Amino acid sequence: MKKKFIICTMIFLLCCFPITSMDNVEASEQTMTTKVNSIISKNWKNNEYSITVRDMETGNILYNKNGDKMIRPASTHKLLVSAAALDLLGSDYRFETKVYVDGPIEEGVLHGNIYLQGGGDPTLLPVHLESFANGLKKIGISKITGSLIADDTWFDKDRLAKGIVPQDEALSYASRISALTISPNDQYDIATVQVKVTGSKIGTMVNVQLAPFASTIPIVNKTRIVKKGEKNTITITREYGTDRIVVKGNLPAGTEKSTYVTVYDPTLYTLDVFREKLLAKGIQTMPLEVGEVPDNAMRVGISYSKPLKDINFRFLKLSINGMGEMLTKQLGRELLGEGSWSAGIQAIRTYGNDNGLNMEQWYFEDGSGLNHQNRVSSMQESLLLYKIRSKSWYYSYLDALPQAGRKGKLVGATLENRLQGYSVSAKTGYISGAHALSGYVKGKNGKWYIFSILTQANKTSAIPTIDDIVKQIANEL
Repeated sequence: MKKKFIICTMIFLLCCFPITSMDNVEASEQTMTTKVNSIISKNWKNNEYSITVRDMETGNILYNKNGDKMIRPASTHKLLVSAAALDLLGSDYRFETKVYVDGPIEEGVLHGNIYLQGGGDPTLLPVHLESFANGLKKIGISKITGSLIADDTWFDKDRLAKGIVPQDEALSYASRISALTISPNDQYDIATVQVKVTGSKIGTMVNVQLAPFASTIPIVNKTRIVKKGEKNTITITREYGTDRIVVKGNLPAGTEKSTYVTVYDPTLYTLDVFREKLLAKGIQTMPLEVGEVPDNAMRVGISYSKPLKDINFRFLKLSINGMGEMLTKQLGRELLGEGSWSAGIQAIRTYGNDNGLNMEQWYFEDGSGLNHQNRVSSMQESLLLYKIRSKSWYYSYLDALPQAGRKGKLVGATLENRLQGYSVSAKTGYISGAHALSGYVKGKNGKWYIFSILTQANKTSAIPTIDDIVKQIANEL
Protein backbone atom coordinates (compact mmCIF):
# COMPACT_ATOMS: atom_id res chain seq x y z
CA MET A 1 0.00 0.00 0.00
CA LYS A 2 2.86 2.34 0.93
CA LYS A 3 4.66 1.55 -2.31
CA LYS A 4 1.49 2.25 -4.31
CA PHE A 5 1.10 5.62 -2.54
CA ILE A 6 4.68 6.62 -3.42
CA ILE A 7 4.18 5.73 -7.08
CA CYS A 8 0.94 7.71 -7.24
CA THR A 9 2.63 10.69 -5.60
CA MET A 10 5.47 10.60 -8.13
CA ILE A 11 3.04 10.44 -11.03
CA PHE A 12 1.11 13.37 -9.59
CA LEU A 13 4.27 15.46 -9.21
CA LEU A 14 5.46 14.65 -12.72
CA CYS A 15 2.09 15.67 -14.12
CA CYS A 16 2.02 18.90 -12.16
CA PHE A 17 5.63 19.95 -12.83
CA PRO A 18 5.10 21.16 -16.43
CA ILE A 19 2.07 23.15 -15.28
CA THR A 20 4.03 24.68 -12.41
CA SER A 21 6.98 25.43 -14.73
CA MET A 22 4.67 27.02 -17.28
CA ASP A 23 3.06 29.11 -14.56
CA ASN A 24 6.51 30.38 -13.54
CA VAL A 25 7.34 31.34 -17.12
CA GLU A 26 4.07 33.20 -17.55
CA ALA A 27 4.56 34.93 -14.24
CA SER A 28 8.04 36.07 -15.29
CA GLU A 29 6.71 37.40 -18.58
CA GLN A 30 3.90 39.23 -16.80
CA THR A 31 6.30 40.77 -14.29
CA MET A 32 8.59 41.88 -17.10
CA THR A 33 5.64 43.39 -18.97
CA THR A 34 4.44 45.26 -15.89
CA LYS A 35 7.88 46.67 -15.09
CA VAL A 36 8.65 47.69 -18.67
CA ASN A 37 5.27 49.38 -18.97
CA SER A 38 5.99 51.25 -15.76
CA ILE A 39 9.35 52.48 -17.08
CA ILE A 40 7.72 53.67 -20.30
CA SER A 41 4.82 55.49 -18.61
CA LYS A 42 7.24 57.23 -16.26
CA ASN A 43 9.79 58.37 -18.85
CA TRP A 44 8.19 58.46 -22.31
CA LYS A 45 5.00 60.48 -21.97
CA ASN A 46 5.40 62.34 -25.27
CA ASN A 47 7.88 60.10 -27.07
CA GLU A 48 7.05 57.88 -30.03
CA TYR A 49 8.28 54.31 -29.65
CA SER A 50 8.06 50.74 -30.87
CA ILE A 51 9.22 47.82 -28.69
CA THR A 52 9.19 44.06 -29.30
CA VAL A 53 10.72 41.19 -27.31
CA ARG A 54 10.90 37.66 -28.73
CA ASP A 55 11.93 34.22 -27.56
CA MET A 56 15.17 33.58 -29.42
CA GLU A 57 14.54 29.86 -29.96
CA THR A 58 10.94 30.03 -31.19
CA GLY A 59 10.55 33.63 -32.33
CA ASN A 60 7.39 33.91 -30.24
CA ILE A 61 6.52 37.44 -29.17
CA LEU A 62 6.80 37.92 -25.40
CA TYR A 63 6.28 41.67 -25.30
CA ASN A 64 4.81 44.08 -27.83
CA LYS A 65 4.24 47.78 -27.29
CA ASN A 66 3.45 49.59 -30.55
CA GLY A 67 5.33 46.79 -32.28
CA ASP A 68 3.95 47.67 -35.73
CA LYS A 69 4.62 51.41 -35.41
CA MET A 70 7.27 52.56 -37.86
CA ILE A 71 10.09 54.58 -36.27
CA ARG A 72 13.41 55.97 -37.50
CA PRO A 73 15.89 53.09 -37.11
CA ALA A 74 19.04 55.26 -37.25
CA SER A 75 22.09 52.96 -37.40
CA THR A 76 20.12 49.82 -36.51
CA HIS A 77 19.24 49.93 -40.24
CA LYS A 78 22.74 48.52 -40.72
CA LEU A 79 21.44 45.20 -39.32
CA LEU A 80 19.41 44.67 -42.51
CA VAL A 81 22.12 45.92 -44.88
CA SER A 82 24.68 43.66 -43.22
CA ALA A 83 22.43 40.59 -43.42
CA ALA A 84 21.59 41.20 -47.09
CA ALA A 85 25.24 41.67 -48.01
CA LEU A 86 26.40 38.52 -46.22
CA ASP A 87 23.60 36.45 -47.74
CA LEU A 88 23.58 37.81 -51.29
CA LEU A 89 27.30 38.44 -51.81
CA GLY A 90 28.54 35.65 -49.53
CA SER A 91 30.54 35.88 -46.32
CA ASP A 92 33.79 35.13 -48.23
CA TYR A 93 33.15 37.74 -50.94
CA ARG A 94 36.16 39.96 -51.69
CA PHE A 95 36.21 43.35 -53.38
CA GLU A 96 38.72 43.96 -56.18
CA THR A 97 40.77 46.97 -57.22
CA LYS A 98 42.86 46.66 -60.40
CA VAL A 99 45.68 48.39 -62.26
CA TYR A 100 46.06 48.32 -66.06
CA VAL A 101 48.41 49.71 -68.69
CA ASP A 102 47.59 50.20 -72.37
CA GLY A 103 50.93 50.43 -74.10
CA PRO A 104 54.35 48.80 -74.45
CA ILE A 105 57.21 49.32 -71.99
CA GLU A 106 60.52 50.18 -73.70
CA GLU A 107 63.67 51.07 -71.78
CA GLY A 108 61.69 52.04 -68.70
CA VAL A 109 59.15 54.11 -70.62
CA LEU A 110 55.48 53.12 -70.75
CA HIS A 111 54.13 54.38 -74.04
CA GLY A 112 50.58 54.80 -72.86
CA ASN A 113 48.51 55.26 -69.72
CA ILE A 114 48.16 53.71 -66.28
CA TYR A 115 44.60 52.95 -65.13
CA LEU A 116 43.38 52.50 -61.57
CA GLN A 117 40.00 50.74 -61.60
CA GLY A 118 37.76 50.71 -58.55
CA GLY A 119 35.51 47.79 -57.62
CA GLY A 120 33.69 49.33 -54.67
CA ASP A 121 36.17 48.25 -51.99
CA PRO A 122 35.26 50.09 -48.74
CA THR A 123 38.59 49.09 -47.16
CA LEU A 124 41.10 50.36 -49.73
CA LEU A 125 44.04 52.09 -47.98
CA PRO A 126 47.10 54.09 -49.11
CA VAL A 127 49.25 51.04 -48.39
CA HIS A 128 47.41 49.14 -51.14
CA LEU A 129 48.20 51.93 -53.60
CA GLU A 130 51.84 51.70 -52.52
CA SER A 131 51.79 47.99 -53.36
CA PHE A 132 50.53 48.85 -56.83
CA ALA A 133 53.36 51.38 -57.21
CA ASN A 134 55.90 48.73 -56.18
CA GLY A 135 54.46 46.37 -58.78
CA LEU A 136 54.73 48.94 -61.56
CA LYS A 137 58.30 49.68 -60.58
CA LYS A 138 59.15 45.95 -60.65
CA ILE A 139 57.95 45.56 -64.24
CA GLY A 140 60.37 48.29 -65.24
CA ILE A 141 58.29 51.46 -65.48
CA SER A 142 60.05 54.71 -64.56
CA LYS A 143 58.30 57.06 -66.95
CA ILE A 144 55.02 57.18 -68.86
CA THR A 145 54.05 59.17 -71.92
CA GLY A 146 50.33 59.26 -71.09
CA SER A 147 48.19 59.94 -68.03
CA LEU A 148 47.20 58.34 -64.78
CA ILE A 149 43.50 57.54 -65.25
CA ALA A 150 40.85 56.60 -62.68
CA ASP A 151 37.99 54.29 -63.64
CA ASP A 152 35.15 54.54 -61.11
CA THR A 153 32.37 53.37 -63.42
CA TRP A 154 31.56 50.33 -61.24
CA PHE A 155 29.20 52.70 -59.36
CA ASP A 156 27.09 55.51 -60.77
CA LYS A 157 28.03 59.19 -60.41
CA ASP A 158 25.61 59.93 -57.56
CA ARG A 159 27.98 60.74 -54.73
CA LEU A 160 25.88 61.73 -51.73
CA ALA A 161 23.24 59.63 -49.99
CA LYS A 162 19.80 61.20 -49.65
CA GLY A 163 19.19 63.03 -46.40
CA ILE A 164 22.68 64.46 -45.84
CA VAL A 165 22.32 68.23 -45.48
CA PRO A 166 24.93 70.65 -46.87
CA GLN A 167 26.21 71.71 -43.45
CA ASP A 168 27.11 68.08 -42.62
CA GLU A 169 28.90 67.26 -45.87
CA ALA A 170 32.39 67.89 -44.54
CA LEU A 171 31.88 65.69 -41.46
CA SER A 172 33.50 62.25 -41.45
CA TYR A 173 30.21 60.37 -41.00
CA ALA A 174 28.77 61.88 -44.22
CA SER A 175 31.34 60.78 -46.80
CA ARG A 176 30.75 61.01 -50.52
CA ILE A 177 30.66 57.65 -52.30
CA SER A 178 32.71 56.41 -55.25
CA ALA A 179 33.63 52.94 -56.49
CA LEU A 180 37.25 54.10 -56.20
CA THR A 181 37.92 55.56 -52.79
CA ILE A 182 40.38 55.26 -49.92
CA SER A 183 40.41 55.79 -46.18
CA PRO A 184 43.33 57.42 -44.32
CA ASN A 185 43.72 54.41 -41.99
CA ASP A 186 42.07 51.20 -40.83
CA GLN A 187 39.36 53.06 -38.93
CA TYR A 188 37.84 53.27 -42.42
CA ASP A 189 36.53 56.82 -42.35
CA ILE A 190 35.83 56.44 -46.05
CA ALA A 191 36.73 59.28 -48.43
CA THR A 192 38.23 61.46 -45.70
CA VAL A 193 41.61 63.10 -45.20
CA GLN A 194 43.22 63.68 -41.83
CA VAL A 195 44.05 67.35 -41.25
CA LYS A 196 46.67 67.95 -38.57
CA VAL A 197 47.49 71.46 -37.30
CA THR A 198 50.72 72.14 -35.34
CA GLY A 199 53.01 75.04 -34.54
CA SER A 200 55.46 76.50 -32.00
CA LYS A 201 56.65 79.92 -33.20
CA ILE A 202 54.38 82.62 -31.77
CA GLY A 203 53.02 85.08 -34.31
CA THR A 204 53.42 82.80 -37.32
CA MET A 205 50.85 80.67 -39.15
CA VAL A 206 50.34 77.08 -38.15
CA ASN A 207 51.67 74.12 -40.11
CA VAL A 208 48.86 72.18 -41.80
CA GLN A 209 49.53 68.56 -42.81
CA LEU A 210 47.31 66.21 -44.77
CA ALA A 211 47.45 62.45 -44.26
CA PRO A 212 47.63 61.02 -46.79
CA PHE A 213 49.03 63.96 -48.73
CA ALA A 214 47.13 64.93 -51.87
CA SER A 215 48.19 67.87 -54.04
CA THR A 216 44.66 68.30 -55.41
CA ILE A 217 43.38 69.42 -51.98
CA PRO A 218 44.18 73.15 -51.54
CA ILE A 219 44.64 74.59 -48.05
CA VAL A 220 43.51 78.08 -47.03
CA ASN A 221 45.51 78.99 -43.91
CA LYS A 222 44.04 81.84 -41.84
CA THR A 223 45.69 81.08 -38.52
CA ARG A 224 48.08 82.44 -35.94
CA ILE A 225 50.14 80.79 -33.21
CA VAL A 226 49.56 82.40 -29.81
CA LYS A 227 51.09 82.00 -26.36
CA LYS A 228 50.65 78.82 -24.36
CA GLY A 229 47.59 78.97 -22.17
CA GLU A 230 45.59 81.08 -24.57
CA LYS A 231 42.36 79.70 -26.04
CA ASN A 232 42.50 77.28 -28.96
CA THR A 233 40.04 78.66 -31.54
CA ILE A 234 41.14 76.58 -34.54
CA THR A 235 38.35 75.46 -36.90
CA ILE A 236 38.87 73.08 -39.82
CA THR A 237 36.21 73.00 -42.54
CA ARG A 238 35.80 72.20 -46.22
CA GLU A 239 34.19 74.74 -48.50
CA TYR A 240 30.88 73.45 -49.80
CA GLY A 241 31.10 72.04 -53.32
CA THR A 242 34.93 72.04 -53.43
CA ASP A 243 37.94 70.19 -52.02
CA ARG A 244 39.30 73.42 -50.50
CA ILE A 245 40.03 73.04 -46.78
CA VAL A 246 39.92 76.21 -44.70
CA VAL A 247 41.81 76.40 -41.40
CA LYS A 248 41.06 79.43 -39.20
CA GLY A 249 41.78 80.65 -35.68
CA ASN A 250 44.47 80.70 -33.00
CA LEU A 251 46.59 77.75 -31.85
CA PRO A 252 48.48 77.89 -28.54
CA ALA A 253 52.20 77.27 -29.11
CA GLY A 254 53.30 73.65 -28.72
CA THR A 255 49.79 72.22 -29.08
CA GLU A 256 48.02 70.58 -32.00
CA LYS A 257 44.61 69.84 -33.40
CA SER A 258 43.61 66.99 -35.69
CA THR A 259 40.38 66.04 -37.40
CA TYR A 260 39.04 64.12 -40.39
CA VAL A 261 37.35 65.98 -43.23
CA THR A 262 35.50 64.39 -46.14
CA VAL A 263 36.80 65.06 -49.63
CA TYR A 264 34.53 66.38 -52.36
CA ASP A 265 35.93 64.17 -55.14
CA PRO A 266 36.85 60.72 -53.72
CA THR A 267 37.94 59.40 -57.12
CA LEU A 268 40.40 62.21 -57.84
CA TYR A 269 41.65 62.11 -54.23
CA THR A 270 42.43 58.38 -54.51
CA LEU A 271 44.14 58.87 -57.86
CA ASP A 272 46.21 61.75 -56.50
CA VAL A 273 47.41 59.67 -53.54
CA PHE A 274 48.33 56.92 -56.02
CA ARG A 275 50.37 59.44 -58.02
CA GLU A 276 52.25 60.42 -54.85
CA LYS A 277 53.08 56.74 -54.26
CA LEU A 278 54.38 56.45 -57.84
CA LEU A 279 56.51 59.56 -57.42
CA ALA A 280 58.02 58.10 -54.24
CA LYS A 281 59.12 55.07 -56.29
CA GLY A 282 60.83 57.27 -58.86
CA ILE A 283 58.09 57.05 -61.49
CA GLN A 284 57.77 60.55 -62.92
CA THR A 285 54.81 62.86 -62.39
CA MET A 286 51.90 62.61 -64.78
CA PRO A 287 48.52 64.31 -65.38
CA LEU A 288 45.39 62.94 -63.72
CA GLU A 289 42.25 62.03 -65.65
CA VAL A 290 39.00 60.13 -65.15
CA GLY A 291 37.93 57.61 -67.78
CA GLU A 292 37.35 53.93 -68.53
CA VAL A 293 39.80 51.09 -68.95
CA PRO A 294 39.94 50.29 -72.71
CA ASP A 295 39.47 46.75 -74.00
CA ASN A 296 43.09 46.55 -75.18
CA ALA A 297 44.55 47.38 -71.75
CA MET A 298 46.55 44.74 -69.88
CA ARG A 299 46.00 44.11 -66.18
CA VAL A 300 49.26 44.35 -64.24
CA GLY A 301 47.99 44.42 -60.65
CA ILE A 302 45.04 43.44 -58.48
CA SER A 303 44.23 43.97 -54.82
CA TYR A 304 41.70 41.80 -52.99
CA SER A 305 39.98 43.01 -49.87
CA LYS A 306 39.56 40.89 -46.76
CA PRO A 307 36.51 38.59 -46.80
CA LEU A 308 33.18 40.33 -46.31
CA LYS A 309 32.65 38.66 -42.92
CA ASP A 310 35.77 40.46 -41.65
CA ILE A 311 34.70 43.76 -43.22
CA ASN A 312 31.24 43.33 -41.70
CA PHE A 313 32.85 42.97 -38.27
CA ARG A 314 34.10 46.56 -38.47
CA PHE A 315 30.95 47.77 -40.24
CA LEU A 316 28.66 46.78 -37.36
CA LYS A 317 31.14 47.19 -34.53
CA LEU A 318 32.21 50.71 -35.51
CA SER A 319 28.96 51.66 -37.29
CA ILE A 320 30.76 53.00 -40.37
CA ASN A 321 28.24 54.91 -42.47
CA GLY A 322 30.32 54.97 -45.66
CA MET A 323 30.56 51.19 -45.61
CA GLY A 324 26.78 50.92 -45.47
CA GLU A 325 26.42 53.12 -48.53
CA MET A 326 29.11 51.25 -50.48
CA LEU A 327 27.65 47.84 -49.56
CA THR A 328 24.25 49.02 -50.77
CA LYS A 329 25.62 50.12 -54.13
CA GLN A 330 27.67 46.91 -54.40
CA LEU A 331 24.50 44.85 -53.95
CA GLY A 332 22.88 46.82 -56.73
CA ARG A 333 25.84 46.28 -59.03
CA GLU A 334 26.26 42.55 -58.36
CA LEU A 335 22.57 41.62 -58.23
CA LEU A 336 21.01 44.01 -60.75
CA GLY A 337 23.96 45.24 -62.80
CA GLU A 338 23.69 48.83 -61.56
CA GLY A 339 25.86 50.34 -58.83
CA SER A 340 23.29 52.80 -57.55
CA TRP A 341 21.36 53.42 -54.34
CA SER A 342 18.05 52.65 -56.06
CA ALA A 343 19.28 49.29 -57.38
CA GLY A 344 20.89 48.39 -54.05
CA ILE A 345 17.75 49.26 -52.11
CA GLN A 346 15.71 47.16 -54.54
CA ALA A 347 18.05 44.20 -54.00
CA ILE A 348 17.78 44.56 -50.22
CA ARG A 349 13.99 44.79 -50.33
CA THR A 350 13.79 41.67 -52.49
CA TYR A 351 16.08 39.91 -50.01
CA GLY A 352 13.77 40.86 -47.16
CA ASN A 353 10.66 39.60 -48.94
CA ASP A 354 12.38 36.34 -49.88
CA ASN A 355 13.32 35.78 -46.24
CA GLY A 356 9.86 36.24 -44.78
CA LEU A 357 10.04 39.88 -43.69
CA ASN A 358 7.13 42.22 -44.27
CA MET A 359 8.86 44.91 -46.29
CA GLU A 360 5.75 47.10 -46.06
CA GLN A 361 7.08 47.90 -42.59
CA TRP A 362 10.52 48.90 -43.89
CA TYR A 363 11.15 52.18 -45.67
CA PHE A 364 14.71 53.35 -46.35
CA GLU A 365 16.59 55.55 -48.78
CA ASP A 366 20.20 54.81 -47.79
CA GLY A 367 22.50 52.10 -46.44
CA SER A 368 23.62 53.74 -43.21
CA GLY A 369 20.48 54.88 -41.40
CA LEU A 370 21.37 58.59 -41.49
CA ASN A 371 18.29 59.52 -43.47
CA HIS A 372 15.49 60.92 -41.31
CA GLN A 373 12.89 59.53 -43.75
CA ASN A 374 13.85 55.91 -42.98
CA ARG A 375 11.27 53.94 -41.00
CA VAL A 376 10.95 50.41 -39.58
CA SER A 377 8.91 48.68 -36.90
CA SER A 378 10.43 46.86 -33.93
CA MET A 379 8.30 43.85 -34.88
CA GLN A 380 10.17 43.56 -38.18
CA GLU A 381 13.65 44.37 -36.88
CA SER A 382 13.28 41.70 -34.18
CA LEU A 383 11.96 39.25 -36.80
CA LEU A 384 15.08 39.86 -38.89
CA LEU A 385 17.24 39.02 -35.86
CA TYR A 386 15.27 35.79 -35.44
CA LYS A 387 15.35 34.77 -39.11
CA ILE A 388 19.12 35.15 -39.54
CA ARG A 389 19.85 32.59 -36.82
CA SER A 390 19.49 29.86 -39.45
CA LYS A 391 22.16 31.39 -41.72
CA SER A 392 25.63 29.87 -42.05
CA TRP A 393 27.21 33.26 -41.34
CA TYR A 394 25.11 33.97 -38.24
CA TYR A 395 27.88 33.57 -35.64
CA SER A 396 30.21 35.95 -37.47
CA TYR A 397 27.30 38.42 -37.61
CA LEU A 398 26.64 37.98 -33.90
CA ASP A 399 30.33 38.50 -33.12
CA ALA A 400 30.24 41.78 -35.06
CA LEU A 401 27.62 43.30 -32.78
CA PRO A 402 28.86 45.58 -29.96
CA GLN A 403 28.95 43.82 -26.58
CA ALA A 404 27.65 45.72 -23.59
CA GLY A 405 30.09 46.76 -20.88
CA ARG A 406 33.10 45.47 -22.82
CA LYS A 407 35.93 47.95 -23.32
CA GLY A 408 37.55 48.56 -26.68
CA LYS A 409 36.20 49.79 -30.02
CA LEU A 410 36.46 46.34 -31.54
CA VAL A 411 34.65 44.66 -28.63
CA GLY A 412 32.15 46.91 -26.88
CA ALA A 413 32.25 49.79 -29.35
CA THR A 414 29.13 51.96 -28.89
CA LEU A 415 28.00 49.80 -25.93
CA GLU A 416 31.27 49.70 -24.02
CA ASN A 417 30.02 52.04 -21.28
CA ARG A 418 26.46 50.75 -21.13
CA LEU A 419 24.60 47.88 -19.43
CA GLN A 420 27.61 46.71 -17.45
CA GLY A 421 27.07 43.33 -15.81
CA TYR A 422 24.51 42.25 -18.43
CA SER A 423 25.06 39.95 -21.41
CA VAL A 424 23.92 42.04 -24.35
CA SER A 425 24.99 41.96 -28.01
CA ALA A 426 23.20 44.68 -29.93
CA LYS A 427 23.39 47.46 -32.51
CA THR A 428 22.92 51.00 -31.33
CA GLY A 429 21.39 53.80 -33.37
CA TYR A 430 21.25 57.58 -33.03
CA ILE A 431 20.28 60.51 -35.19
CA SER A 432 18.86 63.80 -33.95
CA GLY A 433 15.77 63.06 -31.86
CA ALA A 434 15.91 59.28 -32.36
CA HIS A 435 17.58 56.50 -30.36
CA ALA A 436 17.50 52.75 -30.99
CA LEU A 437 18.92 49.50 -29.66
CA SER A 438 18.24 46.10 -31.22
CA GLY A 439 19.89 42.76 -30.53
CA TYR A 440 20.12 39.92 -28.04
CA VAL A 441 20.04 39.80 -24.23
CA LYS A 442 20.57 36.91 -21.81
CA GLY A 443 17.89 36.43 -19.15
CA LYS A 444 18.41 35.34 -15.56
CA ASN A 445 17.25 31.83 -16.54
CA GLY A 446 20.22 31.49 -18.90
CA LYS A 447 18.14 31.77 -22.08
CA TRP A 448 18.68 34.45 -24.71
CA TYR A 449 16.01 36.82 -25.98
CA ILE A 450 15.67 39.10 -28.99
CA PHE A 451 14.65 42.72 -28.50
CA SER A 452 14.17 45.82 -30.61
CA ILE A 453 13.62 49.22 -28.98
CA LEU A 454 13.06 52.18 -31.30
CA THR A 455 12.13 55.67 -30.16
CA GLN A 456 11.89 59.17 -31.65
CA ALA A 457 10.64 62.65 -30.78
CA ASN A 458 13.04 62.59 -27.82
CA LYS A 459 13.80 66.00 -26.31
CA THR A 460 16.54 64.46 -24.14
CA SER A 461 18.62 61.30 -24.42
CA ALA A 462 16.52 58.13 -24.49
CA ILE A 463 19.49 55.92 -23.67
CA PRO A 464 18.88 55.61 -19.87
CA THR A 465 15.29 54.49 -20.46
CA ILE A 466 16.29 52.07 -23.23
CA ASP A 467 18.91 50.53 -20.94
CA ASP A 468 16.42 50.24 -18.07
CA ILE A 469 14.05 48.35 -20.36
CA VAL A 470 16.79 45.92 -21.40
CA LYS A 471 17.72 45.38 -17.76
CA GLN A 472 14.15 44.47 -16.90
CA ILE A 473 14.04 41.98 -19.76
CA ALA A 474 17.22 40.38 -18.42
CA ASN A 475 16.18 40.51 -14.76
CA GLU A 476 12.69 39.08 -15.14
CA LEU A 477 13.01 36.43 -17.88
